[in-house]
Amino acid sequence: MTAPRKKCTMVVLRASFVFTLMLAAACRSQTASVSPAISLPNVRGGAFPLRTQPAQPLLLAFLQTVPDTAGTASRSQVVFLASMAHQYGPRGLRVAIVDASVLASVSQPSHLTGVPGDRSSSLGWSYDAVLNASYDWHLNFPLLLDQKGQLARQLGVKEVPTTFLFAADGAVVKRWQGPARPATLAQGIERLLGGPLGQAP
Repeated sequence: MTAPRKKCTMVVLRASFVFTLMLAAACRSQTASVSPAISLPNVRGGAFPLRTQPAQPLLLAFLQTVPDTAGTASRSQVVFLASMAHQYGPRGLRVAIVDASVLASVSQPSHLTGVPGDRSSSLGWSYDAVLNASYDWHLNFPLLLDQKGQLARQLGVKEVPTTFLFAADGAVVKRWQGPARPATLAQGIERLLGGPLGQAP
């Protein structure tokens, strides 16, 4: 390789390296800046603030409650979330579900995959259906409504289940796209809360 060509190649590689570093920094900044500083309506009544005072970490999952089919990934995910709530609730972790099936029943087609694109009449979505799911699933944590999909779009949710782990300051520290097993969830939570698995600090 001639000297000019070698020099040009080095310049290109250096520029590519710098761009990669800048892109990585931008991605970290974008992730760190996502903050759910809003409240969503709880299907059982009242509003659920996604950030609290004093601040607490939050495990938030976008799931499909309608149609209520025991074999769906969302139904399985509820069991895992309940386990996390039981284990880590005493250590300050809040757990909540956002009903993503409602996005398929509003006037605009759903932007999610894994959720039918039918209107409410054929999908079977209704407030009562979601309310029934909250009791049928024996939830001991809130089931929230994001009827216009604003939070889902803010967080870039593309499929269900999708689960987020927020630090106490509202920053996204972990995202699981698709089903997340209990051990996977627990490892992320432990890293956030500190202390070895299964041991309170």
